[in-house]
Amino acid sequence: MVRQYATQPSRSRTMREMDRAARAGSSKMTKEQSISQLQKMANAEYFKDGGGPLFPGTFVSLPLSRLPLNPADFAQYQWHRLRHWVIETVSLLNFKLKSMPNWTTRPQWKARRGKIAPTAKALYQEVLEAFAAGDKATLERICVNDFAKKLIAAIDRRNPRERVHFEVTKYNNPLFYPKRTAHQIHQINMYDKNLMTEQAVVAISSTQQVSRYDASTGETIPGSVKIQDKVEYVVLSRQVNAVTFEAGPWRVWGTTAPTTLETYLEEKEAIDKEQARRAGWKPASK
Repeated sequence: MVRQYATQPSRSRTMREMDRAARAGSSKMTKEQSISQLQKMANAEYFKDGGGPLFPGTFVSLPLSRLPLNPADFAQYQWHRLRHWVIETVSLLNFKLKSMPNWTTRPQWKARRGKIAPTAKALYQEVLEAFAAGDKATLERICVNDFAKKLIAAIDRRNPRERVHFEVTKYNNPLFYPKRTAHQIHQINMYDKNLMTEQAVVAISSTQQVSRYDASTGETIPGSVKIQDKVEYVVLSRQVNAVTFEAGPWRVWGTTAPTTLETYLEEKEAIDKEQARRAGWKPASK
């Protein structure tokens, strides 16, 4: 019987194996770093200029005429509204305090709430006029990326032989509109702690006229003239640097709907379930 002994690898072979292992580890690390870098770049593009989702739980108050009539539902609605007003106010106050180098200096960032409603009014009218005129460059300049893409896609679907005319004929109920109904600031991009997203919702009441006309003759197409009285809830969004406290320009995120008690409770339940899932909690068995 011949006994077989394991032979020790030569020094050159050992070095080759170590070098190969090092290259494999480096390749794996580079791949992981590349994926992480791609995620950061994707998030940066998604949240650019105030893009991203509407803040979860954003509470847009109903007009008085649509508030719940049942006293219990009315009280519950007002409680949730007050609770979210406190959340919004605290978010703004915290960021304002953070912008103060010390207690004896003025804050570097201010909410400037009084300017939000007129800014939303002017920007939204510009969006509607640019959309009617097919002005894609303006839409890309004053809208967040996703909203601009949706409007441009709608423009591209139009009949090329027709044009659209739009105008706001008047703004209604000037004592109540435009009205800021929500305003808050949060850090939502997990890959960039230095950028905050600031969002505001403004209710605007107006009378709008839209019509289509023939591109070659300039004549209005019969039956295309529409006049509507509308209350729209315009969402503005922008990024704020949490280091320099400089804010970018407001952009139009889109529009949303006022919060009813039913939709609020449904969204709250969905948020609670998601938070429980992330925390590793299992739903109670029925």
